[in-house]
Amino acid sequence: MMGALIRALTNNAVENIEEALGMTDATSSAMKHAIAEWYAAWYGRAPTKTEDPCQRLPYAIVNKLCKATFGEYDSSLQHTDSAKAKYLDGVRSTFDARKTSFMTQAMIGGEAWAKPVPMPDGRLTWQIVGRDSVIILGRDASGIPSDVALCEKSVSADHHFYTLVERRTSFAGRLTIQYCLYCSDNKSTLGRRVPLASLPQYERLEDEYTFAVPIDGVGMVFLRMPITNCVDGSADGVSIYEPAMGLIHRINENELQFSREFELGRMRVVASADILRTHNGKKSLTDDVFVGLDGNEQSVGITPFAPALRNESYEARRQTYLKAIENLLGIKRGILSDAEAVSKTATEINSSAGDYSLSIIDFQHLYYDALQAALRLGNQIGQAYRLCDASAWDADELAVTWGNGVLYDADQEWTERKELVQMGLLKPELALAWKFDLPAETEADLAEIRKNYMPELKDLEG
Repeated sequence: MMGALIRALTNNAVENIEEALGMTDATSSAMKHAIAEWYAAWYGRAPTKTEDPCQRLPYAIVNKLCKATFGEYDSSLQHTDSAKAKYLDGVRSTFDARKTSFMTQAMIGGEAWAKPVPMPDGRLTWQIVGRDSVIILGRDASGIPSDVALCEKSVSADHHFYTLVERRTSFAGRLTIQYCLYCSDNKSTLGRRVPLASLPQYERLEDEYTFAVPIDGVGMVFLRMPITNCVDGSADGVSIYEPAMGLIHRINENELQFSREFELGRMRVVASADILRTHNGKKSLTDDVFVGLDGNEQSVGITPFAPALRNESYEARRQTYLKAIENLLGIKRGILSDAEAVSKTATEINSSAGDYSLSIIDFQHLYYDALQAALRLGNQIGQAYRLCDASAWDADELAVTWGNGVLYDADQEWTERKELVQMGLLKPELALAWKFDLPAETEADLAEIRKNYMPELKDLEG
């Protein structure tokens, strides 16, 4: 640390964001290591000396969960006749357009943010910020980040590397944003601080700005995974596949062993090592089939060798690991593993499907809350930038449906309501109100339903 301070004093250059801000990341070393491991597993493609990530299990887990969460999703605002409602409907639409990216980043890093970006044409768009791009400087009593720093990198025409450091601090309901621009000759350091006007895209930014109107949190929509921190027990969110990281490593190791087994299973010819040596124009044999063995060349000669493959044992071990991952993450049996590998009782099937449905419902609730937060934040940002007026807005205007799928069967629900009507346990008007999403709170509402949807007996006979 002293060496870093000396460098900063002598050449006016800084090495990292923490040094630039004069603050320390509140994230523990264990969490930093875990976050790096999550993203390494997500982006890992090339085999190493110990693992082969060709199955891309983190991607398979996240992709399947996101598809199940948003497979039949739809949202709308019930009334969009006013200018305010049209603006908020645009906020909803642009936020929904990033829903998969938002949920994906949260599942990978445990936490993610959606940053509102006002556009010159009056729209509000969203930039998704992953956990690997944020430094947490402080959290509030509920564990929600209240002081964060993030950066944006760009390269100028003269091949200098610029980094915009952005700090967002929430205090007493007021959001303060600080900007610092740094220039360096290489990617590894921030370099020297330069004026914001050094790049055209930042020339209109202020070094520090505090919003005059109340802004929620750090001015970004926050999404955190609903699983307990099993890394260090802190308030940091953890990746959706963190509980299975040990098993994922085991499967990657298994895959590397499996591929080597097949590679070594080809016919090998063990020959005297001197046959394989190439010198003085002597003919040589390729060493992908012929294996050189040093020793007594007189006795070795040439020996064919073809080891038996252990396909069934490797596959059985992999299936065991995949089933363990499904159990740990609450994923329905057969999502990752072979669903027909073993026979299961009806109770086991129902239990697995129930756990999976509950997991998906948790994600759906999280996103619904995030969408409501996006509309509140969009309203606040819109007033601050004069993109909309300060008129009141009702959160109940938001209507969200998750479709007629495995989690919620609307046809079955309608059948059950009709049965209740036939048994005299439910008014027909209430069943119709549910079916066609009609108001049914007053007698006038019920009368309107009878008028429009319940023909008289004589009309049916005629």
